[in-house]
Amino acid sequence: MRLPLHRLRAVAACCLTALGVGLAVASFQGSEPTSAGGHDHHAAAPETRPPVDMDRIVAATRCPRPQEQGRAADYRQVVCQSPQGRYTIMTFATAAGKDAWLEAAQPYGGTYLVGDRWAVVATPALLGDLRAELGGELREHGHHGP
Repeated sequence: MRLPLHRLRAVAACCLTALGVGLAVASFQGSEPTSAGGHDHHAAAPETRPPVDMDRIVAATRCPRPQEQGRAADYRQVVCQSPQGRYTIMTFATAAGKDAWLEAAQPYGGTYLVGDRWAVVATPALLGDLRAELGGELREHGHHGP
């Protein structure tokens, strides 16, 4: 499925914002690659949890004042500064939108917790704790830029 140009631009703009945050976090804290392929290949437990949406993710981060950074018909982006650290949270209308965003984000590096139609960018330690509550798959991409 191909995204219309205006949606692709919105996804790309959102991606660049989230990736900038992720890159800033990664520059403050070193991270170790999880594998040569750049992905954490731990098997996820079967999903028996309620669906994950923006409100549930924000509650799990214990973010007192989430700040919406972008919203369109096909995505929503929120940045949270919680007592534990900073999170960039993305939710998507479709799994294809999430996949397109992740594909565009890969060259920028960072660590992501990824679910069906959502992704969270933060430090590996924060994402590990969040994964215990929300599920999802940890993905780590090395920075491939100049």
